[in-house]
Amino acid sequence: MPLSFSKLEKLLVKKGLIPKKYFSIDGYIVYMEIFNIKNSDCFMVYIQSKYDISIDEHENNVYKIKYVDITEDGHIPNDYAGEIDENAVEEEIDIETKNNQYEDITEQLEEKYNRPISLTNTKQANDTIKLKEVFRQLRRLKSCTKNIKYKFVIMFSDYLCCIRRDDTYECFYISKFEGIADKKMMISIDLETLYENIDCLSDDIKMVKDSIYHIIEKNHVRHTEKIQKLLDINSKLGVFCDSIAKKKSKYSSYLSKLEQLLTDINIAEEKNNSKLKSIESKYLNRSNMNSEIEKIHQIQKYNNEQHRINVIKQDLIRNILLVKAKKETLSLTIDSVMFDNIIMIDSITKNFLKVSVV
Repeated sequence: MPLSFSKLEKLLVKKGLIPKKYFSIDGYIVYMEIFNIKNSDCFMVYIQSKYDISIDEHENNVYKIKYVDITEDGHIPNDYAGEIDENAVEEEIDIETKNNQYEDITEQLEEKYNRPISLTNTKQANDTIKLKEVFRQLRRLKSCTKNIKYKFVIMFSDYLCCIRRDDTYECFYISKFEGIADKKMMISIDLETLYENIDCLSDDIKMVKDSIYHIIEKNHVRHTEKIQKLLDINSKLGVFCDSIAKKKSKYSSYLSKLEQLLTDINIAEEKNNSKLKSIESKYLNRSNMNSEIEKIHQIQKYNNEQHRINVIKQDLIRNILLVKAKKETLSLTIDSVMFDNIIMIDSITKNFLKVSVV
């Protein structure tokens, strides 16, 4: 079903949603990255295959993508990481001991975690390692959105890793894309959901994203507790975890203050625009020269104020995006590090136990 690209773009802009990037296959848009002016956040729109929205692939901000082959069954050879049970994201991982000997912690974790995804035919071995890490993370977090139409994607380097509407996965290599070093997580919705929920989209996406971060934060705490247990609450680990907690708290505090400032400046902008509109009605029935001069001065005053507000607003948005990027990278990195470290530390412990019985 062919759709008009220009009509879609006009609708988005009208709602304060600015298309930033387009990802296409054979001249048709598959994903669009959208910037939300209201809260200075980004999200992805997935264009279902039944809708044909063509685009000139030579335009700026249009990137060709191609599928990366992945499978969803079986374990990755020599991989240690299982994946979180989709029915128990917030369920605590219990590590049991028996006769002072650690049981197989991998089996215990994998009872609550699903199987990892196999990856083939990626362009470099290093990319394969990173993609495996991202898909392990997607697998752990997938159940956060399994009952709703909002999903999410993770971008890194020149790859786009996605959870589809049916909770399966897909991965794309982005051609001629200046990749980002940091991981970037965005909520994704399909085109139909965009049309259905466009008036409440900002609030919905914020709620979903905040919920995902809440779950990640809870798992950070739990993973920290498990690491502390395996290391017998090693003092150096405590210092490390305190440092991470302080850094996350700092980013959250900065973000909260900046978002409040953005809310305040939006209110100030609305008041200024309201005053500017009221000038026309105020001087509507006055036609003398003094009134006209006074009207011009008043309009200039509020136009100057609007310019000042725009400068402040742009600066706030830049800072919000910067802090959000840092917070997202820290959260996703710690989530991976904590989970992987539980397994690796257990392997070290079992190796020492083997030596002790020789």
